[in-house]
Amino acid sequence: MVRVIAVNTGDKFDKWYTDNLKYMIDNYSNLNYDKFEVIDEEIYEGVFDKLQMFNKFRDGQNIFFDLDILIKGDCNKFLKKKLTVCHAWWRKVWNTHLNSSIISWYGDYSHIYDKFNEDPDYYMVKYWRGIDEYLDQNFKPDEYDSSYKVNSYRHMDITKQKNYDIILFNQRYQTMKTFGFWSNYFL
Repeated sequence: MVRVIAVNTGDKFDKWYTDNLKYMIDNYSNLNYDKFEVIDEEIYEGVFDKLQMFNKFRDGQNIFFDLDILIKGDCNKFLKKKLTVCHAWWRKVWNTHLNSSIISWYGDYSHIYDKFNEDPDYYMVKYWRGIDEYLDQNFKPDEYDSSYKVNSYRHMDITKQKNYDIILFNQRYQTMKTFGFWSNYFL
């Protein structure tokens, strides 16, 4: 069983982003999935709501995608048994080199949620930048390397956009609704 997961809590992203992600999954990812799940219950008011997926989905093959991404190529290579996230080459000066825009795992990783939920206020203050640092410092996930053809829109040479299967908009989600090379892949 393959489960595709999205998180859309709060009011940052409207329904278009969820519908658009499903559209890209169905039309460009080549994923043969059984379920498309959307977590919409806001518990922690922000990026930490992503951690709910580890509590809710404890079996089968899971893959999570942020809503602010462009999928235009095969995503089967992203399905991993061990917890795996993106390598954020553009974050050399930050506290972590991880990016949780794509996360894959197989089976029960509920310990990630359980640890956070022991003292969410503490972890939200300690890892104020988000869950990337939390995952890095506590669980050391594997990373998708450069052969996975993922890049960040904010840091890429636009003339080379055709070289990438997935482009992360990384907080530039409003740009997705403007006209650009990405428009042909969206709803």
